Formats: sequence, C-alpha cells, structure tokens
Amino acid sequence: MSVSDDELAERLEERLMSHGVYVVDYTESEGALHVAYETATKGEGVAKSEIGRLLNVLLDAREDGWEPRDVNAWVYDIEDGPVSDRDPKGRWEAREGWLYALEEGYLSETDFSTLVLSTVRT
Repeated sequence: MSVSDDELAERLEERLMSHGVYVVDYTESEGALHVAYETATKGEGVAKSEIGRLLNVLLDAREDGWEPRDVNAWVYDIEDGPVSDRDPKGRWEAREGWLYALEEGYLSETDFSTLVLSTVRT
C-alpha cells in the first residue's frame, strides 16, 4: 500500500492539530514536499518538538509506503489572514537522502535530528 499526497496531508493535519500545529498549505512541487504550518507555540523561532512531530508523521507514513522526498517547511504564528501575506517566523528542511539514510541505519536518530536542526532559519 502506498500513501497518496492527499492521504499524507490529511495525516499531517489530524496528527498535528492536537499539538497546536495547524497545516495551512501542503504541496508537492519539483519532487519536494512543501508544508506551511501555523503554531500556537509562543516565542521566537521554531519549536524543535514540532519539527519532530511532523517528521514522525512522515516516518510513520514511510512504513505505509510513502516515498521520501525533500521536505521544506515554513512556520507561522497563528494570525488572521493568509500566510502568503505574512513573513514566516522560521523555516526548516529535511533532505530525502537523510530520510533514507535514517531508515537504512546509516544515520542515527541523533545525527538525523542534528542535520535537520542545522537547517532551521529564523
């Protein structure tokens, strides 16, 4: 069984909402997954716990046949109006190769997390 983009978007929305993370845009373009989400977490920067939760949803989907790809995420505070009219509070990414390397045991979870966290920009 493989997971479609629509199914993955639904999983992200359902599993993250209870943690104060609201997916507001989800697209696949040029082989990469682009996710924009609003966060209820106050303060500057990007919450590491939210990055981990989103990645865990993707890793779980991998077990159901989702094919890894580059992931680009933009993080916004919860505000009125479309995110296209606002500046993100931060962004981060995870590379397709890192996801495969983690799965194959070439990267430890700690090394994977370190790589992803090194991409965080605020």
